[in-house]
Amino acid sequence: MLTIRGVNVFPSQIESVLLEFGDTAPHYLLIVDRIDNLDVLEIWVEMNQQLFSDQVKKIEDSEKKIRKAIEETLGINAAVKLVEPKTIERSEGKAKRVIDKRKF
Repeated sequence: MLTIRGVNVFPSQIESVLLEFGDTAPHYLLIVDRIDNLDVLEIWVEMNQQLFSDQVKKIEDSEKKIRKAIEETLGINAAVKLVEPKTIERSEGKAKRVIDKRKF
């Protein structure tokens, strides 16, 4: 669980939102940082092959839809970045889904 700007966020909540969209693969990475004393969440999501080979406008529209769905579900703003297929590292066993850069 992560706490971002006072909101408890479970990676499984974000995963359930991402699975609603057919344009993305089930691989994602949550990057949490603190900028000017505010927690910032960035979500990297792998595109599927069809979206990757398509137009930039369609990619931007998909990012906006995902960002809006996360805001409606969790109540926080998050930057969404769609990345190329096979960009996010795969691992044996449990996947590493969160990178927390905040200094406590």
